[in-house]
Amino acid sequence: MTIGEHLEDLRGCVARSLVALVVVCLPCIWLARDLLAIIARPLYLVLRDADQPESFLATGPVEPFLVYFKVVLIAGLVIAGPYIIYQLWTFVAAGLYPKERQWVYRLVPFSVGLFLAGLVFMYTLALPLSLKFLVGFSSWLKMPNAEPTALEQMLVGGGQHARTESQPCTPLMIPVVEHDPPAPPTGSIWLNEPQRRLKVRGVADTLSTPLHRDGSRAMITTHFTIGHYLSYVLVLGVAFGVAFQMPLAVLFLARSGIVPLSSLRKYRKGVILIIVIIAGVIAPPDLLSHLLLSAPMYLLFELGMLLAARQQRRAAQAPPASE
Repeated sequence: MTIGEHLEDLRGCVARSLVALVVVCLPCIWLARDLLAIIARPLYLVLRDADQPESFLATGPVEPFLVYFKVVLIAGLVIAGPYIIYQLWTFVAAGLYPKERQWVYRLVPFSVGLFLAGLVFMYTLALPLSLKFLVGFSSWLKMPNAEPTALEQMLVGGGQHARTESQPCTPLMIPVVEHDPPAPPTGSIWLNEPQRRLKVRGVADTLSTPLHRDGSRAMITTHFTIGHYLSYVLVLGVAFGVAFQMPLAVLFLARSGIVPLSSLRKYRKGVILIIVIIAGVIAPPDLLSHLLLSAPMYLLFELGMLLAARQQRRAAQAPPASE
């Protein structure tokens, strides 16, 4: 194929991928609200554990509307991802020999599976740990002691308040429960310990307010905008989905002869350096996300070399083809 034919083939692959993305995004419009709740769940759990506000910010009047369609786009990319990967491999296979092309087509299901495995790994492990590190660091910075000294009282105020040690104190007993009562009477009050919320049953609805640990307030309040959080999740998901293609990339390079397996083994240290650089580029700018991405990439690189070595041994033991 000439360069023009390759460009024409690339344009066709991109066009088909975009059409598939649009078709898949249409039904996701009705599912975006539930999908947003699933995406936000890890951050909600981390914020609640760190005594931080359990909500997002919107910095503009149209941001919630734009975020809704960003969720639709993310869901469309995940669902249409297998077909887009297939189109990518189709473009690569166009420059190969027929036998190599058939071999590449057999790799497409494994490529899709690895991409989905990368998303699952990101959502279940990398995302909660990364958020735990980022939110926990801000919670680690505690508020200073607010009791003024005698000199500070003279300079900035905050004088002595009336002492109340001698006044009687009758504690208000509020039930502490693990689950909300199924049918609480109007006016009842209870503390939901797992949710750390004080709740009151009104006439029509249950009202609640979040509670925080006394004496452990953080100096910095972590309050993400919904747009920034979704961008963070999107970058992390694409990074892990692409990184989990490492075994197939190594297998493809060794099988096609572009980079022999012996060269990959010889320059393993250089490959590790390249993996660290790539993880630093595509991962979010925090140390834990970088480590959670670079470590699986290296392990998958070693897995790819094992698969390539096994394939070469099987090819060497196979009888020569008859003319």
